[in-house]
Amino acid sequence: MDSSIALKALAWVLPTAVAAAGAPTARIPQNRPWWKRPGLGIMYQIEYRPGMDWERDFTVFNRSMMDDNGRLKFNGPFCKIEDWVNLSRKTGVDYHIMEIKWHDGICYFNTKLTEWKTRTDYAGEFAKLSRIGEIPFMFYYSSIYDHNPQFDSIQPNPHSTRSWIGMKRRPVYEDYLRGQYREIVEQYRPDGMWIDWWWPDRSTKVTLNFFAKNYPDVALTFNGSNYFPRSYNRLYYTSGEAHDLHGPLLKFLKTETATLPVFGSAWKWATLIRHFFDHPWELVTPAGKWWQDPSLRSNVYEIVRMAAIIMASSGKLCIGASAQLDGFIYPDQVKQLSILGDWYRPRKNLFTDATPLEYSGREPSGVKADNPNFKIIACLHNGNILIHVINMKGAKGPVALHLSGKLFSEVKAATLKPQGRDLKIDRSGPKLKIVISQEDVDPADTIISLAM
Repeated sequence: MDSSIALKALAWVLPTAVAAAGAPTARIPQNRPWWKRPGLGIMYQIEYRPGMDWERDFTVFNRSMMDDNGRLKFNGPFCKIEDWVNLSRKTGVDYHIMEIKWHDGICYFNTKLTEWKTRTDYAGEFAKLSRIGEIPFMFYYSSIYDHNPQFDSIQPNPHSTRSWIGMKRRPVYEDYLRGQYREIVEQYRPDGMWIDWWWPDRSTKVTLNFFAKNYPDVALTFNGSNYFPRSYNRLYYTSGEAHDLHGPLLKFLKTETATLPVFGSAWKWATLIRHFFDHPWELVTPAGKWWQDPSLRSNVYEIVRMAAIIMASSGKLCIGASAQLDGFIYPDQVKQLSILGDWYRPRKNLFTDATPLEYSGREPSGVKADNPNFKIIACLHNGNILIHVINMKGAKGPVALHLSGKLFSEVKAATLKPQGRDLKIDRSGPKLKIVISQEDVDPADTIISLAM
């Protein structure tokens, strides 16, 4: 992590770091393209393979994917592109992404630069059906790791996923990157490219320079770029990961073969970023328990709550959905996305058309819930103030909101959204009280619109 943002993160978690002071002020709404707006996305992933860890021995893996002549003998994951795009439509996403070259280097697109590719041009299908469905689409591309066997002679560590082929100057690989980027953009005209990942390395520099010079209109982002301020004015939006609803900003996960840093709390990361970023951003999380565990999380509303927190904080949430070897998304993840979609579709414009209010504390001053299981985020939407009452633990309610201060002195009406039902406001001089009944408490996010 870049030292400057690390210090900011450290300051944020100190109890006395930020004091809630003064009334919130509104950021100026803009007529924003999709990549500048808060929103929901899905990343369709072909990286998970049952029985194999992320940190796998690629010498063994590559051998398992070859015939007797050393050519690719592809056995999945295949892709059910039509099903994937239909799932995106049902979920109501604002954009979606397809992995077309993960760290194994297998290309899921039409390329003349390698035989390490699928017979089917899956990227072409994804581009075509995304356009028909009017869904902005991006392609994921791994630039820092690539275990294509044609690079064995320059591979730093063939046995490890973390073989930094893109770290140092390697002209053969750099030419390959430029050539494949050109093939992808010229053939499919994606709305954006999602590169894994940002690092002070050659592949990052090559990618940045190539798109700036040749395809400046392609929305470019990098995984991990949230943590490097040098990326902020060079990308359309920045991205990073957040795997849990709450908890520590950073923790370490020990697997059978490695110890991996894991970015944790969506609440803390979204709140931190909301205060310090003035550019578009995204957080990414798996639809399942972990990238290597596609089963349902213990609480299906955890991701819904994460979505509400991140989008209400002005960010995008992109959810990784894993393909089985036959191409179908794991049933547990389809169920999870269905729950999320049922919640999101009627609330979409309350997030995508909103802008955050600026306030210095973790929560806006002048608004307080009488139940500690609820956290507050405030936004501006169509001239009204939206109060997001985030239900962190699935509390049943009722919950009372107490409002005070200049910002709320002119409140004329309170409406439950998206239901459209008016709520009673109890006034005691300059102080207001709004009670949300048990019936109206949402398991993830109760939204109240305050008309001024």
